[in-house]
Amino acid sequence: MPPPNYDSRVPNILACAIASIAVSTFAVILRFWSRAVMASLVLWWDDWAILVTLIFSHAFLATNIWWTTVGLGKHSWMLSLDTIKPNAIANRVALVLYATTIMLIKISALLLYRRLFQVERKFNIALWSVGAVCVAWWIVTAIYPWSNCHPISKTVNPLEPGTCVQLTPWYLGSAFINAFLDLVVLVLPIPVIWRLKMSIRRRLLIMSIFVLGYCSAFLSFARFIIIVRDPDMLNASTPNADPSWDLVPLLYLSMLEAPFAIIALCGPSINQLVARVMQYKTLSSLFTTRPVDSSKGSGSGLSSRKRAHTSSSGFSKLDASKEHSHIVTSPVHGSLSTTAIAGNFDEGVDDWREQDIPMGTINVSHDISVARRKNEMV
Repeated sequence: MPPPNYDSRVPNILACAIASIAVSTFAVILRFWSRAVMASLVLWWDDWAILVTLIFSHAFLATNIWWTTVGLGKHSWMLSLDTIKPNAIANRVALVLYATTIMLIKISALLLYRRLFQVERKFNIALWSVGAVCVAWWIVTAIYPWSNCHPISKTVNPLEPGTCVQLTPWYLGSAFINAFLDLVVLVLPIPVIWRLKMSIRRRLLIMSIFVLGYCSAFLSFARFIIIVRDPDMLNASTPNADPSWDLVPLLYLSMLEAPFAIIALCGPSINQLVARVMQYKTLSSLFTTRPVDSSKGSGSGLSSRKRAHTSSSGFSKLDASKEHSHIVTSPVHGSLSTTAIAGNFDEGVDDWREQDIPMGTINVSHDISVARRKNEMV
């Protein structure tokens, strides 16, 4: 037996888990906040999927935190025999929760693609097919780790008499398939984006955004490489096995995979909040669904009730001295469209509604930032 070694990786595991829980939770809160502020609270399946993913990600991270109380992050020969069964239980529970979480990540990404590219029938068929494969693979990964021993009870009680099949080949195969499915999900929207009627530069830019938006795929590739380079880290039956210590570097990647994906998939919604603050130049715009008068404190825009009138539908009369000096976002469409109306009126009349509006003095300007058409993005 090796000499006593009281080194511990527990503080690093706890820091990784707690930081991942905090940051991913904040990202999802901002995503739903964006849905509430931008127009009305319109939620789709990808929003609910990311919320369920967050719940299972937290469960996986919490399991790892509990696992540290029974030996994870310490050298195996420093642990008492009483911790063997709890370690085995924590290991199997963590495997199931990890498999569920990464499956939900893929489903969330596929649902996001479905919302963005719903006009493509062939693409939708591909989404359903990939989603079905992901669910089928999840069923296998959730069941097999509990059935590699005979009797099955030996799976969570290694001291019980019986036999077990080594899981090292299983870990290698599952890591490869997980990385491959991530690659499929990553490249799935590229053909659709490439057929969009826009410049090559813009298409490449959009592709890069989607690649960065599913950055967790790179973590699964790194995880697979680590297992290939040192498969014995997962084998507890070798003479020099120290899985509770050697497993930790691989566990870091597993713990970060889901939070990274959650943050990335919430990125577009968070960007909408940032764009809203930049548009209105005030943080108060984050606490209302109504258009905000950005002229306060900036010296521009509408400065008096006599020169501005905002209706409940979200439209404002603009300053006649400045063409399109104030743009009001319709609360129905949020950030997707804006309408600016400018007209020339007599300054001597206080109430603009009482004036006769001559023909040709009203100018209407539409700014459409995103329009979804078949094989086209404007």
